[in-house]
Amino acid sequence: MADTPGHALLLKRRQFLVAGIGAGLTALAAGGTQANPLSKRTGLALPTHYADAAQAEAFWAQPRVVNLTRAATGEHRRVCFWRDGAVVPGGYREVCHVLRDVRGQQATAMDLRLLNMLFGMQSWLYAVHGFDEPYLVTSGYRSEHTNANTEGAAKNSLHVKGMAVDGRYANLPAEFVGKFLASYRAGGVGFYLDRRNFIHTDVGKVRFWSTK
Repeated sequence: MADTPGHALLLKRRQFLVAGIGAGLTALAAGGTQANPLSKRTGLALPTHYADAAQAEAFWAQPRVVNLTRAATGEHRRVCFWRDGAVVPGGYREVCHVLRDVRGQQATAMDLRLLNMLFGMQSWLYAVHGFDEPYLVTSGYRSEHTNANTEGAAKNSLHVKGMAVDGRYANLPAEFVGKFLASYRAGGVGFYLDRRNFIHTDVGKVRFWSTK
């Protein structure tokens, strides 16, 4: 069973973020306050600064919840995977299940840094824009067999290691989502802005690419 936070918790989290750290949810990037190198090209605001050490510590001390829908199966889960300084075992297993290889019906231990990126993105979007739509996952973990039979997949794809996710929001521009995730500078971000319309995110080397 998913650990589903109530409306009061969501409201409290929104108030805390807006008052306390505003747009500074990029604590996964190198610490300190620095200018964001990304420019705003949509009607939505990108983060303008990184959290300082105290703000980041307060933010990451909260329960970490992700809101996900799986495109291939229609599954929707809002799950808490971290609370009180430790992984929530049941919640973490459930997130790994949602992000499983749906073709091969295999799951793996997903990288916590990847889940933290998703949590940070969703928390900021809710705090600043009141946006609470689930992230539509098109690909999470892939077994080696599934990866070898996936069109365009790299042979050494980080999907095989549980370190990558592909996805999008139904009602946000994919380019905006990609720029937001790129602001972490915590891994690779691929912009697939052609008919596929998704963003690849991983926690490997910092790099960016685009396909239109």
